[in-house]
Amino acid sequence: MKKLLTLGILSALLLVGCSQTKEEQKAKQSVSSENITIKSKRNTDIYATMVVPQETSEEMPLVVMSHGFVGDREGCANFEPLAKKLAESGIASIRIDFPGNGESQEDYTAYDLTNMSDDLDSIIAFMKEKYSIGKIGMVGHSMGGRITSLYIDDKVDVAALWAPAANDGLSGLYDFMGGEKAVQEMYNEAKQKGQSTFTLWGEPYVDCSLRFFEENEKSRPLENIGKYQGHLMIAIDEFDDYVSKETTNAVIQSATDIRVIHVKNADHVFDAADGSGSQEPREFLVQKTYEFLIEYLK
Repeated sequence: MKKLLTLGILSALLLVGCSQTKEEQKAKQSVSSENITIKSKRNTDIYATMVVPQETSEEMPLVVMSHGFVGDREGCANFEPLAKKLAESGIASIRIDFPGNGESQEDYTAYDLTNMSDDLDSIIAFMKEKYSIGKIGMVGHSMGGRITSLYIDDKVDVAALWAPAANDGLSGLYDFMGGEKAVQEMYNEAKQKGQSTFTLWGEPYVDCSLRFFEENEKSRPLENIGKYQGHLMIAIDEFDDYVSKETTNAVIQSATDIRVIHVKNADHVFDAADGSGSQEPREFLVQKTYEFLIEYLK
C-alpha cells in the first residue's frame, strides 16, 4: 500500500513560526563553497559547484543536485540555499551544468540521457576520491527530476524530485516542449537532419540531438521509480505551466512509498506565482527538502 504524506503551506505564520529540526538546533558548521571543473568520461569539462562543511575529516553524506532543461547548476536559485543548509549540518553537495547548459562549453546536442548519467557518475566518483563519502542523496528539478528518476538505484539512499518531468517515453517531454505534436515533429526532423531546433517564445533556442529523442523514447523513469526501494519525495508546485498534474500524479502512483510536498502559490521554478516576489514558496521548498534529506542521511 502506498504511504502518502501530504504537506502544504497553511499560512505565512505557520511557515515563519515552524520549529527548528534537531539538526538545525545543533551548532551550525562553517561552510566552504567552491566552483570546480571535473573531467567527464568523454574528456570534456564538467563545471560544478561543491559545497561542503569545513570540517571534513569524518565520513559525510553527499547530495547531488540536477537542474532542468535549458537550466543551470543554480537550479532556479533553489540549489544554493539548500546546499548551504545541508553543509551547515555536515552534508556535502555538488551540482553541475549538464552538457550545453550554463558554463558548459559543449554544444546543446550533447545534452542527452547517456551524457547526463555519465556526468553524474563522474562527479560522484570525484567526491568519493576527494572525501570520505557515506550515504548518497539526490535532488532533481524538472528534466533533472527525470534523469534522477532514471539514475536512482540501491546505491542512492534518498531522492527528492521537484516537479519532475518523469512520464515514460516521449510523453515525458510533452509538457515542457510544446505537446505531443510538437515533440513528434522535432523528432522527425532530427531523424532527417541529426538534430532539431527547440523554439522558445517564437525564437530558435537550442538544438536537440536525435539521440536525445531516441533515448527519451526508450526511457522508463516511472518503471524505475516503482523499483526504487530508497526514500522518495516529490514537490509539486500549485501553478505549473511546464509539468502537468497528470505527470506528477503518475510519479506518485508509480512509487511504493513517497512523501508528497505541495507548495502553494508557486510556479514551475518555485517563484511566487502571484508575482508578489514573496520568497515563501522557495523557502518552504528548501526547508521541507532539507528536513527530508536530513531525516534519512544523518
